[in-house]
Amino acid sequence: MHSKTSFLGIDGTAGMVKAALITALYVVITIVLAPFSFGAIQVRLSEGFNHLVVFNKRYVAAVTMGVFLSNLLASSFGWVDVIVGTLQTLITLLAMRWLNRHNSNLILKLVINTLVATFFMWIIALEVTLMSATTAFWPTFWMNWLTIGIGEFIAMAVGGAIIYSLSFFVDLYR
Repeated sequence: MHSKTSFLGIDGTAGMVKAALITALYVVITIVLAPFSFGAIQVRLSEGFNHLVVFNKRYVAAVTMGVFLSNLLASSFGWVDVIVGTLQTLITLLAMRWLNRHNSNLILKLVINTLVATFFMWIIALEVTLMSATTAFWPTFWMNWLTIGIGEFIAMAVGGAIIYSLSFFVDLYR
């Protein structure tokens, strides 16, 4: 017997359209706000879509593809950011799903997501530090993690509030 839901959580045309919509929104928001979306100091507001993974696993693929396309189209670090940023996103989203698998409190899920996303910014901080070819590696890494982490925290907090509010009007689980 075949399962209705695929491995990625994309079940038929409606699921594919929902995933594609989130991917497209992620790319558009990231590129429109590009001056704030890239670099050592960044607040990528499209990261708020990360919260959707607690509602449906299709959003793991959707957001990861959004990061891939955004970095491919607009990152000054080129393929390094495409690969590192995409893998970092995938790892982060899978960690969020895993950590929230037995949690039924939506607010707690969003808080956990915010903290997980902020923590995993160490990978992006490492990328930015290595790409900047600085001689003071550790001070630069810690400063990058601090600034990128603060930006991620802001983006996830704003995104969490929006997604939480939206969840009262739209069934994000479907």
